[in-house]
Amino acid sequence: MNRSLSKEMLESIRKSGLHKPGHSAFVLDFAGIPAARNLTVFCAIVRYVEDSCLSGVRAKLLSRYAISVLVPHENRGRMVEFVEGLNGFLLSRRYGGIDIRLFDLDHETPHFAMLCIEYLRSASIGTAQEFLDFHTESPDCVSKLGELIELERVVGQADMSMHLRFQSLWHLEPGMAPSQYGEEMWVSMAAMEEITGKSILHDPWMFSRFTEFLDNRVLSHITKERSTPRGRQFLNLNPVAAVSANFDRMIKTLPMTQIRQLIVEFALPVWRDNAKVAASILKRFERFGIGLALDAIPIQNLADMSDEELSVARFLKLYVATVQPDVITSCMAKVPKDVLDRVVLCRCETVEQIKAGVQAGAKYFQGYGLPEFLNKPDEVESVLGTGRVRKLHLVGRR
Repeated sequence: MNRSLSKEMLESIRKSGLHKPGHSAFVLDFAGIPAARNLTVFCAIVRYVEDSCLSGVRAKLLSRYAISVLVPHENRGRMVEFVEGLNGFLLSRRYGGIDIRLFDLDHETPHFAMLCIEYLRSASIGTAQEFLDFHTESPDCVSKLGELIELERVVGQADMSMHLRFQSLWHLEPGMAPSQYGEEMWVSMAAMEEITGKSILHDPWMFSRFTEFLDNRVLSHITKERSTPRGRQFLNLNPVAAVSANFDRMIKTLPMTQIRQLIVEFALPVWRDNAKVAASILKRFERFGIGLALDAIPIQNLADMSDEELSVARFLKLYVATVQPDVITSCMAKVPKDVLDRVVLCRCETVEQIKAGVQAGAKYFQGYGLPEFLNKPDEVESVLGTGRVRKLHLVGRR
């Protein structure tokens, strides 16, 4: 490779912020850390570097494994101390090590720039950048980062097939017999807590990262097993899972007839966190015929959703676990029919909740109260008026 730089290239470097006289540039390569092959771990390390070394420091991605960080000369010593301390921690735990390169931008800008170009030419950083855009929070201490790396190891080795859970979604409509519309698949968090020996549910940051690990394993399981779902298949994922290599592999592996039956659920608060990446994900879904469901919506909050959110969602999953029937009735009274047709009442626990939902115009239901309701023909007849009472043999709850 020609080691000289043209004036045009130097100008491009200057505009990109890579050339800053009075600064030192650190290039940190994490390829020597096996767990960093997982984008969740890689992004956690990047955010930790940004938030824990010096105030206001921001990293630029150079590759799937490498970043550059620019700091004023007067902070160079502190940055060296921080990076060496982090590397020492990783090496002492046998997590791997960081390759560290340092440049004085008063004299070594061309050398720094050539290294950056070598990285940028070697790999695409699009997926890593999309992941990083979603990860705005960093681990609050280096031990938390170590715990995340250990969790990645455990989850990567666990047999997911033992801990998959399924729950049916039912189509209930007056004058019609109940029918199974689809099923949702997820991994038992309780089982995974037992396997890892970690109390994850009470730590919001770790819970989000942990579920990202599980999402990747679920996508890998679906791709390898290639089982045929009963009706539409609902997958509750973190949005970053939709830009992962495992998601792309699933798209390329499964038959398109099954892909078009796929509904991916994202929790509404997380979907709102990054509008730019959410829009990119939605375009991909539309291209492949994948449906979007917005999840974790308390029924009382349905009226607060924007017109855009209502329009892009194939399904709206409303939670009613602790809600009285009259609240269901009042909340859905003013909902337009085109929205009602896409509502799934989730976490239904009682016959009264189911009845209120049916009478309000909801068509789709999910929850642990459904099996008991559907196995009582008299109650089914009372709520739906099907005219043909029969006992259902449920296979949806496993």
